[in-house]
Amino acid sequence: MKSLRPVFIISGVITVVSFAVVILLMFFGPDKISFSDRTLKELFASGEIWGIIVVPIVMIVTLVILTGVFKSFFPPNIKNGVTAPATVVEVRDTGVTINDNPQVGLLLEVKPRDRAAFLAEAKTVVSRLNVALVQPGIAAEVVFDPEKPTRIQVVNLELEPVVSDSSESRLKELNRLYDQGLITGEEYRAKRQEIITKL
Repeated sequence: MKSLRPVFIISGVITVVSFAVVILLMFFGPDKISFSDRTLKELFASGEIWGIIVVPIVMIVTLVILTGVFKSFFPPNIKNGVTAPATVVEVRDTGVTINDNPQVGLLLEVKPRDRAAFLAEAKTVVSRLNVALVQPGIAAEVVFDPEKPTRIQVVNLELEPVVSDSSESRLKELNRLYDQGLITGEEYRAKRQEIITKL
């Protein structure tokens, strides 16, 4: 996920530079907007005023969207956060993948030592190889804001490997992961060979 930070930063810089170029051309380019000896009514009639109004609005909206997306993928660390154990109550698919790994939404029961347990929602990215292990009942470690407990980040999910009764069940589980597109063909073949070797 960290590898996406430069992508967002570069995208933001390109966006700002693009808008800056547009604004420079509007006011200093060969076809610049001239305000001398022109009334506001004339500017509206020529349509030039709409560029002055629309460009800053679009720029602000774009920057707000980019900032929101950046914060949703890379939330800032919680200052003075409290670490606590938690239990996963519900798991949902967010429909988002980051570096080919799915982002899951979790409803967590957080159990701090110094206060009553509470429910909170959080999102975290898990390896597509472990996504089947993210189920209600598993333990987690979280950090929450003591002043606003619903502001929470998942530090760790305690994912236990699937205990298979037989090689046959392991191969079936592997096939299921491959059929759902959760692992690549290369990963499928490597894991299948590993299971068959242990027969």
